[in-house]
Amino acid sequence: MPGEALARIRGIPDIPSITEINVRPIAGTNQDVAFKVLVGMSGQKILDVQPDVEGKNLDGKIYQWFKLQFDGGAIGWVRDDLLEVQGGLSTFGYPDLSELTFAFALTRGTATSTSPAEPTQDASPSGEDSAANQPIQTTTSTAIGQAPQVGTAWQAPGPTTVPIQAPTLASGNFPDAFADTERVRKAAFNMASAFEGGFGAINTYDAGIISYGFLQFTLAAGSLGTVLQNYTNRSQSDTAKGIRGYLERVINRDSLLKNDQNFLGLLRAAANEQEMIDAQGEIGEQGYWKAVVDGYIVQRQLKYPLTWALLFDMGVNFGVNHGFVRLAERDLGVAPRSKPADSGMPEEQLITYVAQLRKRSHDRQAERDNLPGLRKRGDFWMNLVTIGDWYLQGNSAGNVYPNGCAIQALNP
Repeated sequence: MPGEALARIRGIPDIPSITEINVRPIAGTNQDVAFKVLVGMSGQKILDVQPDVEGKNLDGKIYQWFKLQFDGGAIGWVRDDLLEVQGGLSTFGYPDLSELTFAFALTRGTATSTSPAEPTQDASPSGEDSAANQPIQTTTSTAIGQAPQVGTAWQAPGPTTVPIQAPTLASGNFPDAFADTERVRKAAFNMASAFEGGFGAINTYDAGIISYGFLQFTLAAGSLGTVLQNYTNRSQSDTAKGIRGYLERVINRDSLLKNDQNFLGLLRAAANEQEMIDAQGEIGEQGYWKAVVDGYIVQRQLKYPLTWALLFDMGVNFGVNHGFVRLAERDLGVAPRSKPADSGMPEEQLITYVAQLRKRSHDRQAERDNLPGLRKRGDFWMNLVTIGDWYLQGNSAGNVYPNGCAIQALNP
C-alpha cells in the first residue's frame, strides 16, 4: 500500500533566506494570502490538486496547486514548485511515491519532467508582521544548532536580556491549565494585548493593511470584518451605524480603507463601547484561543499555564498555523503531537525549545531590519521560561511585565 498522500513544504533550496511561503484560498496567486507557513513543515495531508486558475506556467508547463490540510485543521492551496510529495498520489493523477519527490518535477498523468522551477512570488524571506493572521516565520532548524534529543542531559538556557523576579509561591500548590483555564485565558489575553495594543489600537503600515484592536485583527486576513460584523450586530450607536456603511468594503478587503480617515476615526470611537470590547473578546476567544487550545494543546495534553499563554501569544503574533511546535518536535526527535508522557520528553523541554525558536526569529528580524524593539516580545517569553514560571504566578505581587506593562498573572 502506498500510504496516505502527504506533502512537505520545500521552499526554494537555492534561496535559503526564504523561510516561509504563502498559502492561498484558491489555486492561484490572484487572491490575498490566507496565511503563511514555515519551510520544512511536513506531514500535510493532500486533499486535492488543481491547475493554476490563470494558466500560469514555466516554459509551457502549467503550475499545479495542492490543497493541503495543516496542523490545527487549516486548509489552503500551495503551488507545486514549493512542495515535495509522497504516498498514494494516483488519485490525483500522479504515480504513487515511496519517497519525497519535488512536486514540480512530476507531470500529472504522463512521464516526469526535470524542468527547474523559478522562484515563485509565494515564497518570501521571513519578516516581522504584527498582523494577527499573518504569521512571521522563524529560521529552519539548521540555524538553531543541534537540538537535544530525548533522553539526553538537558538544562534550560541561561537568562536573556531583561531579568524579572522569580516566583516565590510553591508551584506544586497550583492547578494545571486544564483546571485553571479562565485565569490562564484572561492573563494570556492581557499579555498579548500589552504587545498588540489596546482595543482602539490601529496599524496601517504592514501586510495586514489595517490591523485593529487588542489582538490586531486585520483587514487582509478577514478577521477585522468578523469583528466589525459582531460589533454592529450588538450596537445601535451612531458609531456603529457609520461602520455599517463600510462593512461591504471591509468584507471585500478594500485596501483603500487604510487611507480613509473617517473610517479610521470610527474605529477609534468604537473602541470606547462595551459592545466593541465584547465583540473583540468573543472573536479573540473563538478565532485564536480555541484554535490554539484545540490545535496545539489538547492532543498533546500540555498542562502548564505558561505553555498555554505562550502558544496563544504565538498564535496572535505569528498566526495559529505557525508550525513552531511541529518544528520543535522534529528537531527534538519526538513524534508529532505526542504527549510528554508518551514521548518521554518533558513539556518544559519542548516548550523551552519552542521559545528559543521564537526568540531567534525575533532576533534575526530585529538585526536584519534594524528594529531592536522586535526583541522585546521574544525576550519576555524566554525570560518566563528561563526562570521556570510554568504555573504563571508572576513575581511576589503576582505581576508579569510584557512590553513594560504590569499585568496581573495570578488575579487577572
